[in-house]
Amino acid sequence: MFDEPIVSPLAIRIATLDDLPHIERLDGLSTSPTRNMHRDMEKYFGSIDPSTHERTLIFLGELLHVVVAKAELMLPAKEMSHAVGYVKRVVVDPTYRKQGIARQLMQHIITFAKTEQDLDAIDLHTWEHNTSAIRLYETLGFELQHRELYFRLTL
Repeated sequence: MFDEPIVSPLAIRIATLDDLPHIERLDGLSTSPTRNMHRDMEKYFGSIDPSTHERTLIFLGELLHVVVAKAELMLPAKEMSHAVGYVKRVVVDPTYRKQGIARQLMQHIITFAKTEQDLDAIDLHTWEHNTSAIRLYETLGFELQHRELYFRLTL
């Protein structure tokens, strides 16, 4: 997965409101159990929770002007000490998987978080069965902090 070359360079940019169709398409390709949770797309470009995170930046990865991947970085409020960002909704179009695209996107976000946002750390979650994501995050230097159990009572 990690050694397969990309045929052309990945262009990475921050999404705008005009990119909502691309964002919605990629979110629809996600295999996450929570992918169908309703959310207000406008919140991406404004405040989420001013007490913890100011806003979310959506990074898009393009190959030959085709949007093939996305990842979101939630930025903490500026006045927080030990600022920690949060990465979520990392999705690569299945047609373009196993080409190192997620790695390039994550490396870009890590560099951006460190150099442009002066973050102290980045957190993220992934599902236990998502072994390719776990391998990717571990090779990028992420360390497991704890495991969670998620319960639901269907009524």
